[in-house]
Amino acid sequence: MKKWISFTLAVRVFLGFIFLAILFHLLVMAGMVAPDIVWGGRVQSQEELIKMESISLFILVFMALIVAIKARWVFFQIAELADYVIWLIPLLFFLNTLGNTQALNAMERFIFTPITLVLALISLRIAVEKNSF
Repeated sequence: MKKWISFTLAVRVFLGFIFLAILFHLLVMAGMVAPDIVWGGRVQSQEELIKMESISLFILVFMALIVAIKARWVFFQIAELADYVIWLIPLLFFLNTLGNTQALNAMERFIFTPITLVLALISLRIAVEKNSF
């Protein structure tokens, strides 16, 4: 896997996707994107949508921070902790991929499933990196 994509490129691609995901969820919260294409199309109210989207945003920012720490871009003091926590990210994306396959909305099934699978693989590439610096 390390030969397919460099660590630095994987980090940059991952953070680019995370930035786009954050923007997407903000657009959903603002009502500029239809809410039926998130959360499997199962959100029942605006209040529930805001709550769930807030959770999504928190998780995305947390993931970006963990990857930035793993890459030794910020908070060098806790970089060793990030080397362990990083393994949660591919796990979450693999689970999200499985969840997307069960979505009621076809767009979520056919567009977001491959995207989350790619993110799972890229985050796995980041997680396997052994930092020696």
